[in-house]
Amino acid sequence: MTLRQLRYLAEVIAQGFNITAAANALHTSQPGVSKQIIELERELGAALLLRRGSRITGLTDLGESVARIARRMLLDADSLRQTAADAVGPKGGRLTLGTTHAQARYVLRDVIRQFKARYPAVQLVIRQENEGRVPDLVSAGELDIGVSAEPPTPHQDLLVLPCYQLPRCVITPPNHPLLRERRLTLESIARYPVITLDATFAGGRKVLQAFAARGLEVNIAMSAIDADAIKSYVELGLGVAILPGVAYVKSRDRGLRALDASHLFEPTLVCVQIQQHHYVRDYMFDFIQMVAPQWRREAVVEAMRSGVLPPTKIKLYPATGRSAVA
Repeated sequence: MTLRQLRYLAEVIAQGFNITAAANALHTSQPGVSKQIIELERELGAALLLRRGSRITGLTDLGESVARIARRMLLDADSLRQTAADAVGPKGGRLTLGTTHAQARYVLRDVIRQFKARYPAVQLVIRQENEGRVPDLVSAGELDIGVSAEPPTPHQDLLVLPCYQLPRCVITPPNHPLLRERRLTLESIARYPVITLDATFAGGRKVLQAFAARGLEVNIAMSAIDADAIKSYVELGLGVAILPGVAYVKSRDRGLRALDASHLFEPTLVCVQIQQHHYVRDYMFDFIQMVAPQWRREAVVEAMRSGVLPPTKIKLYPATGRSAVA
């Protein structure tokens, strides 16, 4: 059994059991991929893949178990390489970050600028993802670090570090009647069409839950996954937006106005997610602390070792568009 065989198996799974796509991703031939997997099955004495004619349709029960072990072994092998890389050339490397549009656009810009200034030799890859996919991709080893809303379901192999909360605001066109309200209420917002984040996002869900808890019907004019797109439709007069406060930047959004709504909607808790048992390079520890200063290296290492999060102060992120760097 070789790491190559396990890597080929993992890539076939990642490519939806498409051998041709896996071969392209691995920069090898389709027969080469098939041969390695057949040799692995022969050594284990049982089939790992379900086959229907020439098509692969999924994993056998044994294949499911082997795939989980293979992912851990591949991560361990990668950890060995990264350990050596830190010893030989600690300033080089690669960091694959998964995050959402709002985090990348409004929160992490200064963090990334600071990180690149400190580690110019590290290749930084940013993948903008739906927040529900971020923890899954970190768990699968496709991302080194995820920065997104707290995962709705736990992942046993993930360490989830709470970092900061994002309060909400209501964004309107200039001269909108809501701007004349002495104190914003859910009832007053519900009188107008609303544009919000899609319900697959924590921000969208929390908004809908707040209205439902009050027994209010709200006219959702539209929903989207991109805060900038939502603001553009507010400018068109299609409705008022309920977004994280960081999405409103006064100097840029001159055709819009924002009202504090932190008293109406539960804030979104944003977390850093890393593999519980994966090797974390020095620059990754620094990146985490740049995102959330309370997560110093020693605290992260202890949490990885014990699986228990120490008490930390959760910052309420200001609705100013500035970065989270302290």
